[in-house]
Amino acid sequence: MDSGTDARTSTGLSTLWDVIVAPRSAFATLRERPFVGWAFAVTCVLGMIGAFLQIPAGEHIAVATFATNATHDPRIAAMSPAQQQSALEVTKSIQHWFWIFYPVLVAIALLVTALVLRVISAIGRGDGGFRRCLALAANVAVLSFGISYLLLGVLVRVRGGEAFSTSLDLVLTMPSLAWAAPGAPVKVATFLSSFNVFTIWSFVLLGLGQREVSRVSPLWAWIGALLLTLGPAVTASAFAR
Repeated sequence: MDSGTDARTSTGLSTLWDVIVAPRSAFATLRERPFVGWAFAVTCVLGMIGAFLQIPAGEHIAVATFATNATHDPRIAAMSPAQQQSALEVTKSIQHWFWIFYPVLVAIALLVTALVLRVISAIGRGDGGFRRCLALAANVAVLSFGISYLLLGVLVRVRGGEAFSTSLDLVLTMPSLAWAAPGAPVKVATFLSSFNVFTIWSFVLLGLGQREVSRVSPLWAWIGALLLTLGPAVTASAFAR
């Protein structure tokens, strides 16, 4: 059966599976039929489960961080005990209900990724319209925003919420390059923690995917993949404390 027939008979779910086990077949399908819906839904469900599993750790980190800030933040020190408790409860509530808003985070990430891919397609003389770029972004996101976040949630729950006192403790749970540099400064460790098997896998898929889905030149396809890999790492490192 030729690739055109395969694309016409594929579904959103089968294409999403092919992204993992047979990416070239998936990319051929996405070029002809840029599926987005199922990829977005599956990624959100997996990520929401992962976020839900991280609730105890998130709340424990929120309490520990608030207690630390209270010792040197004059705004917190100026609060009455009742006000401090109220502020702490709000912070804990954000951690407790974050999983419900996970689809919003995924949607924003997909839109940004698709826009970058669209720009790279134009620069790299590709023919990928926004829909194709969004489809590629959505189907690759199942790794970095879906499976990866679910695995992180499982690892965190196994360790128990009390094992986490800082955000760095959380991001270091997943095996990554940060494990090769124990004791590194927070910003460096956060940057290195962004590189794990899922981000590297996503990098490869984004590079190959742009070649197949949007017909982008090899150089610009890999530049685009590199930008989309380094961008989140640099951003996370910049805000790490």
